[in-house]
Amino acid sequence: MLMRALRDWLAGPGARLEFRPVADFTPSLHGPAGLYVHVPFCRSLCPYCPYLRQRYQPQLVAPYLAAVGRELRWYAERLPGLRATSVYFGGGTPTVLDDALPGFVDQLRSTFAPSGPFCIETTPADLSESKIRVLEQAGFESVSLGVQSFDPATLRRIGRDYPPAATERALDRLGRSAIGSLNVDLMFAVPGQTAESWQTDIERAAAGPATQITAYPLFTFPYSAAGRAVALRRLHMPSLAMRRRQYFQLYDTLTRSGFRRVSVWSFSRTPQAHSFSSVTRQRYLGFGPGAGTCTGPAFTFNTFSLREYERATADRGHAVALAMDLTPRLQVLQDVYWRLYETRVPLERHAEGLDYRLEEIPRLWPLLAASERLGLCRRTGEDLELSRQGSFWLHWLQNYLALPAVNTLWTASQAQAWPGAVAI
Repeated sequence: MLMRALRDWLAGPGARLEFRPVADFTPSLHGPAGLYVHVPFCRSLCPYCPYLRQRYQPQLVAPYLAAVGRELRWYAERLPGLRATSVYFGGGTPTVLDDALPGFVDQLRSTFAPSGPFCIETTPADLSESKIRVLEQAGFESVSLGVQSFDPATLRRIGRDYPPAATERALDRLGRSAIGSLNVDLMFAVPGQTAESWQTDIERAAAGPATQITAYPLFTFPYSAAGRAVALRRLHMPSLAMRRRQYFQLYDTLTRSGFRRVSVWSFSRTPQAHSFSSVTRQRYLGFGPGAGTCTGPAFTFNTFSLREYERATADRGHAVALAMDLTPRLQVLQDVYWRLYETRVPLERHAEGLDYRLEEIPRLWPLLAASERLGLCRRTGEDLELSRQGSFWLHWLQNYLALPAVNTLWTASQAQAWPGAVAI
């Protein structure tokens, strides 16, 4: 309740934190935007995964790609001056699209002419030599490999049914490929995970070809398979002490090994490489079932039903189910949050050109000043930079501000293809 009160106080009067059903939607966007494509198919379904996905069946691919193609064209017609930047394929496991992927990437390029890198997620079990050749052919510059752990016991606990040797083979193949940016995802705060096994995971990831390492604590959402299995009544978080201890293990080991922090959870080995992340774009368009879009004035989500997504794009070109209007203050707060997530926020003006000054939200200043006094952040030139402690506590704050809202919204969206109003 305290975190919700803080959020509402910062948002200010008139901010309605509620997604409402969409009768008619017209996108309005100024400035550049990233593109996100949600591929909801997986060959196996991990019980802890909170993301929208279903078991892969080959016959589902063509109707899905046709629907995404319709959605791409609908947005392109209404945003003819769009400057598209990076492209991120998430899921699910996007590489299950196999040989259909290069053709779809060509369609996306011809529709939006994105100027930034193409990035894609995959898993060790889905990354063969032939799959890497498909990615190279399609022009992907970045791959994020969902390693999660090199420990057999930890892999079994999170529902991964392949041995660590499969991960080593995938890393070796990617290291020898023409794909220049490799992010390795790890998972910590897993039940039964020890400090020793976590240290081994970090060191093995750092010893490989990864240009970036990203680590997330285990979250158990009530609507996930694991959440339903234990009949959770509320969002269950890992132990705070365990998360803090293992986060500092990650932070200290990687910074000593020559990695630099590029977000709260991500560390880069190569300064010139782009940071691999799906979430810190100032503006983005999301395509596919369950995908979100943030245009600035509005935040929207597509229907979470694959069948309804395909039907809606055929009927009206888009599949937006819910939308929330963002006041100018909410837009600034959202952007400040993501810049802090990247561990550095300009105190005067956003680097990408969003025209605001933090003085426009005076309620932020007492919090920023208190954070400085507590050693959670420090001023570096015209920026405010999170400290080691501050990075962890921002991660903790996200748990209690953002994740409960995600849980509320996604629970409603998975229960009904076209839900009613959802207050977050």
